[in-house]
Amino acid sequence: DSQEHVDAPKCHPNTRKAVLEQIKNWIILTVTRAQWILWLNGAAGAGKSAIARSIVELCIERNIPIARFFFFRTDSTRNNIKPLVATLIHQLIQSMPDMEPIIIPRIKSDPLIFTKSLKTQFEFLIFGPLHKLKRSFIHLNTLVFLFDGVDECDDEDDQASIIRIVADFVKSNSFPVLAFFGSRTEPQISTVFRSAALSDITRTLALDDKYLPDDDIRVFLNDSFDEIKRTHPFARLLDTNWPTTSEVGEIVEKSSGQFIYASVVIKF
Repeated sequence: DSQEHVDAPKCHPNTRKAVLEQIKNWIILTVTRAQWILWLNGAAGAGKSAIARSIVELCIERNIPIARFFFFRTDSTRNNIKPLVATLIHQLIQSMPDMEPIIIPRIKSDPLIFTKSLKTQFEFLIFGPLHKLKRSFIHLNTLVFLFDGVDECDDEDDQASIIRIVADFVKSNSFPVLAFFGSRTEPQISTVFRSAALSDITRTLALDDKYLPDDDIRVFLNDSFDEIKRTHPFARLLDTNWPTTSEVGEIVEKSSGQFIYASVVIKF
């Protein structure tokens, strides 16, 4: 819910229904679970972040505790790991108030904790408190960690570290946790997910032609052009059949499955 304009888009209504349904079913799965990590991957502009924001919204609506971080390459406050753990802690305390009396004393006991390694921060301020919370309560909702744009973190080693650190905790069964990662298929990231340690507990969803992106892009374009015709101050100058079906089809074809192309056309 950032005030930054780049953070506004979620999935356009009636688009991405298939992939959103798969992710939703994975989160709320009630039978025995084998895959505790989900990796959503796709090319730049495929709509990964919009899907991730829609999933955050879904979790909030269903009172599923979720801590998330959206990396963004051109934002100096979000293209590195420095604010990661503090941001997650803030959200954990908001969605799980019983965490506050566990976490805050730990921060006070070590005021320099946020200057230490990422692994130390996670273990001391997130994993340790979650494990302690589990011992106090019998019934706990599954917690979701969501990391979008992992490939937009400026250090490739940090990208891999984030995945490994969180995956190790997920595999420990110290707390019921699901981990959602969104990124491009960069080599340093693909290598981690293909490793023996993660491959058996990871579900991979690729934003490819299987999810019929052309159909979703066409819905987005038609709805957007209808809105332009209703609201644009010069709409009266438009032909009633603007744009033609073939013109919309041309934009769909040039989009090549990437929502960002269609979005730029509409903004123009």
